[in-house]
Amino acid sequence: MATEREAINLLNVLHIRYRRIDHPAIWTMDDPNTPPGLPPVKNLLLKQKKRDQFYLYLTDRKRVNFKSLADQLEIARSRLNFASEEELESLLGVVSGMVTPLALMHDTKNEVKVLLDADLQQLPEISAHPNINTATILMSYQNLVKVLEKMGHTPKVIYD
Repeated sequence: MATEREAINLLNVLHIRYRRIDHPAIWTMDDPNTPPGLPPVKNLLLKQKKRDQFYLYLTDRKRVNFKSLADQLEIARSRLNFASEEELESLLGVVSGMVTPLALMHDTKNEVKVLLDADLQQLPEISAHPNINTATILMSYQNLVKVLEKMGHTPKVIYD
């Protein structure tokens, strides 16, 4: 399983500037324990049947437009589904409610393609769990991209 220590170590090794907020466990951005003022983001692990996996990171203000997403990925909408709990654990080492870009270090076979919503670039900070849901890491969009690239996951920007 993914650990907090490895997430923090990764940020420190890469000299990423970040802020940390500790809080009670939160499972979604709508959770009553969510600290006020966190950037409104959500993380999804999607798959195309048994072939491709996609980590989608987007603003929480919008619903996923699966048709537009499938068109940008050049796949049929009917083939795009949510990953199962077992797939989350085996690919990223986390459970739902703890999905985070920092867990992509567990995708050592580079099976997961990273998709970033273009609107994320407009946020002053991006939030991510450090592989636990009792803390949130805040960093710039540019630093998020740097971390992803150092993990071998060059992200594709998607548009709605």
